[in-house]
Amino acid sequence: MPKSYFDNCFETDLKPRFQFNTIEAMAKRYCKLSISKKWAAHRQSLWTRFYDPSQTRDKIISNVPVGVDPTQWAHFVNYRLKPETMERCRKNRENRSKQVIPHTGGSKPLSRKRHEMFLETGQQPSRGKLYIETHKKKDGSFVNDAAKNIVEQIEVGLTQSNIDESQISPNDVVDRVFGPEHSGRVRSMGMGAAPTNTFRNNGVRISNLRNSSTSVAEPSSNFWQEKYMNLESQVQNNMAAFKAYIIMKEGKIPDQVADILGFSNPSDIASEPNSPLIARGSCGGSNI
Repeated sequence: MPKSYFDNCFETDLKPRFQFNTIEAMAKRYCKLSISKKWAAHRQSLWTRFYDPSQTRDKIISNVPVGVDPTQWAHFVNYRLKPETMERCRKNRENRSKQVIPHTGGSKPLSRKRHEMFLETGQQPSRGKLYIETHKKKDGSFVNDAAKNIVEQIEVGLTQSNIDESQISPNDVVDRVFGPEHSGRVRSMGMGAAPTNTFRNNGVRISNLRNSSTSVAEPSSNFWQEKYMNLESQVQNNMAAFKAYIIMKEGKIPDQVADILGFSNPSDIASEPNSPLIARGSCGGSNI
């Protein structure tokens, strides 16, 4: 999907109809992934319904589904019948068969499940509690023994945890049980979540800032003030070194350079004493 086309659809069709309680970049990422997932499922359903291995390629192409452009259908059939595509599909089927812990969430997004749990308890559910709820059957039993074993570890971790598990953190119980997250997803967070956009504010631990007050926030202000002062000092030092270099090369600061850089008195600058940069000139008087 062309980026310009998606951006236009997001602005004209999605934003007026939905409320996104996050930044726009996250909302756009979620919508794009959701559309891709639904489109992939739709293509797979078409292929399952209209593909017959006993028929020839031309016969399958001629059997165009209702509402599908014939040219696009022909390209799609040719793509699905490529040897590399068929091999990729075989590997995907094999990988899906190795999934030993299915979930019971169905097609309901985890964000909706999280909101329903919030309405029931009045508290934001942790990733651990969300994992437990999405791996239980209606009768309260677990989907299999592997899921039961993991849930038992999560429950023990929740009782022993000394941090606020409702805060999404790479140090919560889910991370301690499963290990570090994959670069492209965050467990129990649903589609669109990745470490880069979910844990971006955890350079300083969120759990340590949870109960922050004005007295705790003051060091942060001093920290940024010190950073600014250091940066300003670096700029001034660099400008001094730059002026010394020009004087070494030209003997003075040209008027044009003085006007551009805002030097108020070029003659005074030109008469400044030699700097360490000038003192390090070669003995032969060469500036090279």
